[in-house]
Amino acid sequence: MMTQSTDLKLARSGEVTSRNFHRLGFERLSWGVYGHRPDTSAVSEYEARRLRFLTMVRASLASYEGSPVVLHGATALQMLGVALPAHLEDWETCHVVVPRGKYRPTRQGVVGHRVRGEVTVWRLVGGLPGMHPVDHWAQLRDASRSDLIEVGDGLVRRQHPLLTIAQMDRRLRELAGAPGVKSLRRAMLQVLPGTDSIYETRTRLIMTNAGLPCPKVNPAVRAGWRTYHLDMAYLTERIGIEFDGRGHGQTDQIDIDAERRRHLQDEGWLIINVTAKHLIDPTEFIRSVERALVLRAR
Repeated sequence: MMTQSTDLKLARSGEVTSRNFHRLGFERLSWGVYGHRPDTSAVSEYEARRLRFLTMVRASLASYEGSPVVLHGATALQMLGVALPAHLEDWETCHVVVPRGKYRPTRQGVVGHRVRGEVTVWRLVGGLPGMHPVDHWAQLRDASRSDLIEVGDGLVRRQHPLLTIAQMDRRLRELAGAPGVKSLRRAMLQVLPGTDSIYETRTRLIMTNAGLPCPKVNPAVRAGWRTYHLDMAYLTERIGIEFDGRGHGQTDQIDIDAERRRHLQDEGWLIINVTAKHLIDPTEFIRSVERALVLRAR
């Protein structure tokens, strides 16, 4: 059963209806579901989008209370806070799955999917029901191998990981023969725990696809009396690769990063910064890493 938010009111309960919701200070979040939209005035654009999405999904599922409906694919992963490649994101639709033979939901903004076999419920954000995260990973049908690796890294991320590599392997064995599992097994060969962002994974894949050795992910490095985590590093050669995703106006962070870089350089580290522009055309930074590895190997 879904844990319904106390902020959501169903029209069928009779307390808040289409006749009185304005007077009672509620908004219509979905057909027959009323509540309050989140205050996004003091948060980042990304967090504001996520809060609106959480509200939309909770409202969409509230009216299916008691039905065998669980979240599906991108919706479930976004609820879990797993970053997806942009072309796999869907912040406007609530995707759900129902067991074979059960009624498929028909509601504006809700897309129903069917799966083979039994639906095993895994609790998600706010108590909303979904399947095991690996099941949702397998439901990303339009994902390339690189996409699957990026999402897989997100499941075993450094901060608040959802799973371990062992747990992912175990679930894949349980799903043997299910659609998408073969692709996930191939992706697992390159999934690494400990990343902090999808862009770090993307940078690493560009490097390895170009024939460079796979770097260590987020190693802890001592520089003077401090310990820093580099996005990626070749420890023996003391080469660090950092993805720089800062926006304009982040003066404080620029100062912090400059001091960090200076401390690392004092300890003999060569730091190569990568930006979003480099991910579009990686020729320049790949050449820099190649040269650095050659020079440091001498």
